[in-house]
Amino acid sequence: MSRPSGATVSYDHPPMPWHVIDIAASSTPTGVRVRGVDMLVADIDGEWFAVEDRCSHANCSFITDGELDATTLICNCHGSEFDFRTGEPLVMPAREAIRTFPIRQGERGLEVEL
Repeated sequence: MSRPSGATVSYDHPPMPWHVIDIAASSTPTGVRVRGVDMLVADIDGEWFAVEDRCSHANCSFITDGELDATTLICNCHGSEFDFRTGEPLVMPAREAIRTFPIRQGERGLEVEL
């Protein structure tokens, strides 16, 4: 199991649908802030995924209270588990999905859509 890195990188770009983020490929989730939205970004088996850094159950931050086990994002506040790829809850108490973001490798680097 890997814990998200504690550093959050902030990116505030002019309005555009895709925002460049500069992080290295890692299966350890990295915290980033894009236009005021905190999210976790991770490379899982060569495919990038991005989710909001907020548990849908109690708003806990995954950066400080979570871990990623394969494709399962675990919130250690109350034990909720989510599929990191889809945001869907896997284990209660969370009943609502966490927000996911489209992410791609673009011409300018790794890009996330808000």
